[in-house]
Amino acid sequence: MLAVRIFDFVLDALDGTLGAVEPEQGGALLGLRGQDVVTSFIHDPTARVTRVEYQNSEWLLEEITRREQSGAQRFKGIVHSHPARTPQPSHQDRYEFATALEANPQLGRYIAPIVTHDAGSPLSPHELRTSPGVRMSFFCGTFDGPRFTLERMRPIRVPLREAVERAGLPFPGSSVQVLDDVHGVSVPLPDDLFGPGRHLFATAHFPFAAPVLYGVDGSGGADVRSVPWDLASAPADRLAHALRSMLGTAGTAGTAGTAGTAGEAGGAHTTSSALGSRGDGTSTAPRTPDEGDPPARTARQAVAATGNHPGQAPAGQAPAGQAGPGAAGPAVSRPAAPASDVTALPGPAPVPAGPAGSRPARRLGGWFGPTRRRAVGRALFARTGGLLSPALAGRHVLLVGAGSVGSYLADVLVRSGVGRITVVDPDHVEAANIGRSLFTAKDIGAPKAKATARHLRRVHPGSRTRAVVASVAGIEAERWGKILPQVDLVVAATDDNAAQQRLNHLAYWFGKPAVFVGLYQGAAGGEIVFSRPPLPCWACSTGGVRESLGNLGMRPETDYGTGRSFAVPGLLPDIQHVASSGAKIALALLHADDGQDRIARFLAKPLAEHLPMVLMAMEPDHWFFPQVLGEAPGQHAFQSIWVRTGRRSDCPVCGDERRRVDPLEYRGETMDASTTEQMQQALLARREVSRPGPR
Repeated sequence: MLAVRIFDFVLDALDGTLGAVEPEQGGALLGLRGQDVVTSFIHDPTARVTRVEYQNSEWLLEEITRREQSGAQRFKGIVHSHPARTPQPSHQDRYEFATALEANPQLGRYIAPIVTHDAGSPLSPHELRTSPGVRMSFFCGTFDGPRFTLERMRPIRVPLREAVERAGLPFPGSSVQVLDDVHGVSVPLPDDLFGPGRHLFATAHFPFAAPVLYGVDGSGGADVRSVPWDLASAPADRLAHALRSMLGTAGTAGTAGTAGTAGEAGGAHTTSSALGSRGDGTSTAPRTPDEGDPPARTARQAVAATGNHPGQAPAGQAPAGQAGPGAAGPAVSRPAAPASDVTALPGPAPVPAGPAGSRPARRLGGWFGPTRRRAVGRALFARTGGLLSPALAGRHVLLVGAGSVGSYLADVLVRSGVGRITVVDPDHVEAANIGRSLFTAKDIGAPKAKATARHLRRVHPGSRTRAVVASVAGIEAERWGKILPQVDLVVAATDDNAAQQRLNHLAYWFGKPAVFVGLYQGAAGGEIVFSRPPLPCWACSTGGVRESLGNLGMRPETDYGTGRSFAVPGLLPDIQHVASSGAKIALALLHADDGQDRIARFLAKPLAEHLPMVLMAMEPDHWFFPQVLGEAPGQHAFQSIWVRTGRRSDCPVCGDERRRVDPLEYRGETMDASTTEQMQQALLARREVSRPGPR
């Protein structure tokens, strides 16, 4: 079982917030970069919550971004509470965890504890108690190839706050710092005892690894000093013994027991009761370097005196797991941290670099969480200013068909800035798909819709992608009635004529622009049809053309059993040539009502002159192109002709208003477009017969 280290002051904050109110509540966990260590909790007081649901707010994302940009902490996951006796993640939780990890693959693991109000129930190894009635159950999500797995994690409590208070010192707060490339937690120390600006610095392996003291010297460098660390003493008392030794006192006032009692009771700490007080009540000032203290050293040199790196447990000692619930029992309960400690933990200013020539002491490192998502979102438009509108981030595209055409087209749309895509496809990735699509060997066996959605989130972690593993006919009419009103564009890239006809009818009925992309035999040619009222629908635009193609043998043969076209050989460049053209038309349709960007003018002429069908030839002498363009100089291949089409008055999709049929009144489960149209006509006839009054 993987271990997660969580500092005790974070547990206090969780206990004082999520543990003190009715579920569901939640917030974000932050911690040390590259480690399963939690150092901070941000409560989300503005989240949308019910008794059975928690959904984080925009404020939380902004706060995570601010913390990541201003410090060394990194996003680790989300914690939320559940009703009593439900300490396991729900199916919705699992989906949200997987979605979040897909959006942030650099995390590796997504830490997701669950807080429940359970008194008296026994604890499992992946659980601990923060107070008698509050249980925390730790989980983490990971990806093993395309498969998402949820595992339990063994929590290890790092008792830093407890040790500071047992030493008779106040614990005003903490911050994450980096000393000489070592990540840890910094706690300010009292000026009257240790001098101005001194801090205690501990790693996640405290108290088995020695902490250090540091401050900022006159030249702006880090003045780091080691502390004497007695591994033979009780772990909870090591810090008190070390600080007493440094202050050079053997006084008994403020011993571990006395200080611990004061800390547990929440009493005020004074200089006379703090560690280092003499018997006569006077305070012992910290010694200066000329009184015998060792000279300032780097963090690595300082901890070398104890024989341990700050990130390692000493030789012969068990790992910090001994401080976890399995060995030390339940966490010590203490008063909840103040609200200010929950949402904004105070701490020292950034620590400057050490001696001249050393690397910076504080680093931001790589992008994590919402910081990375927003940066990528802005970067998508860095080189398309005036060409594409940032408003694309709010557009929603329904993409049906995630094969060689659809997967590539989806990639282009997301890289162009489209912020939301729903991918529909019933098939799974096969080895034969790898050579003509964006899938990789790791995707083999995964649903195409999910593999495409996962790829899109890796391209742009901020994109909202949804996978629907179903055929067009397999989606109920009622569900289509909920999906279509939410989208701004429909893209049909299927090899199923009946599916194309169904999507054509649905898109036109709901007034949504649509793009239909198809390939001819061997990808030597292709077609792109776009529609939106009052243009002709897909069926009217393609009606005569497809019959001609069939007679000439230029359309792929159709499987009698499924109504879908057989897969045929075709060069990837030819496939992507048609797909990229379809993507440009799709982007133009998303901008059609905004003339400010250049692409909005791309379809001005086709829309005005009713030229909604593009026929393309990737090979020389393909179809009728030599007859039409043979006299034009410089012709060879990669040709296109924009075709004027018209609406049929009796078309149940785009014909006369009184003859149009509601697509939600039939399921559209047929295997070919002609049979689907016959169903539409039959439904229209029934409606005409049942219409009251004179006809």
